[in-house]
Amino acid sequence: MTDAAPEPAAVVEDQFTPWLKEGNQLLAQLGLSWGDVLSDLDQVSYATGVTPERIKARLEGAPPRTAPATFAERLTFLHETRRDANGKKHVLRVIAETIASEQKVKLTASAVHHLLHGRNEPTRQTAAWLEKYFKVPVGWCSLSEGEALAAYVGARLTSLRAAQDTLQALQNRGVTSVSARSTGDLAKQPGLLADLLPTLLAVVDNPWESRTPRDGK
Repeated sequence: MTDAAPEPAAVVEDQFTPWLKEGNQLLAQLGLSWGDVLSDLDQVSYATGVTPERIKARLEGAPPRTAPATFAERLTFLHETRRDANGKKHVLRVIAETIASEQKVKLTASAVHHLLHGRNEPTRQTAAWLEKYFKVPVGWCSLSEGEALAAYVGARLTSLRAAQDTLQALQNRGVTSVSARSTGDLAKQPGLLADLLPTLLAVVDNPWESRTPRDGK
């Protein structure tokens, strides 16, 4: 009697996994890499709250994190990366006073400090006020890694796919070349696709700042 073979480990997926799979297929069709579409990982990190190292790892196939980031961790990311009108870190007293004045509520610098350090959990309303202060969408501090990356990357892939569909429609109408500035190695791309790749990249090269699609596409 032989021992039964061990069952394969379950594949861990999150909201970003379907976008990663679709992106890999779409970019392969276009002869591109993630580096062509997401060339500035610092910018992606700024928008999503995920570190550049972690973004790179996920694009290379690393599994999702098992433990989501806490509200305090994502709020701390905002506090560390955003600057006030003078280019300095936001002062906790100013954060509290600004929210208190705008929302007609009582909020102290000590309360903000406790939220930053995870000593207290915010109400949904307080979380929304802090997110509004730092100019990110409501719910941003509650996003998981997968949700944040899915929102940012998904928006770009949706635009790239739409541009590809438009390009295909032009090809179907007999358009075979369009004058465009060449960037990168496009030798593998036939006809119109080679001519329009710089335009395709330009279409999706707008920072994601104001919208955060939630689960799904």
